[in-house]
Amino acid sequence: MLEKILEDHALWFRTKGKEGDRAILQGVDLSLAVLKDVCLVEAELMGARLNDADLRGADLRGANLQDAVLAGAQLQSANLEEADLMMADFNGAQLKGTRLDGAYLHGADLSQAEGLTLEQLKETYSDENTQIPPDL
Repeated sequence: MLEKILEDHALWFRTKGKEGDRAILQGVDLSLAVLKDVCLVEAELMGARLNDADLRGADLRGANLQDAVLAGAQLQSANLEEADLMMADFNGAQLKGTRLDGAYLHGADLSQAEGLTLEQLKETYSDENTQIPPDL
C-alpha cells in the first residue's frame, strides 16, 4: 500500500499533478519505515509518526510535517527546504547534512537532534518556542 502511494506521488510530482496522486499520509504511523531517497515533495504528513524511520536522502521539499514525530529518524542528507515543520519532534533525529533552508520551525523541538549545525538553521523560520540543542 505504502509503495503504491509513493509511486503515485512521484508520478504526481514528475507530471506536475497531471498524473498520479499527491501523497496524503496525515496522521499515519510510518515508524521504522524505510523511505530512503523517496520523493515526498509537497506531501501531506501532518501529525505523522516517523519514529526511527530511514529518510536518508529523501526529498521532502515543501512537505507538511506539522506536528510530526521524527524521533530517532535518520534524516542525513534529506531535503526539507521550505517544509512545514512547526511543532515537530526531532528528539534523537540525525540531521547531519539535512537541508533546512526556508523551513518553518516554529515551536519545533530540535533540542535533542544530532548533527545539527548553526549553518543549517541560518535560513530557517523559527520563533521563541523553537528549541535548539543547548550547544548551538
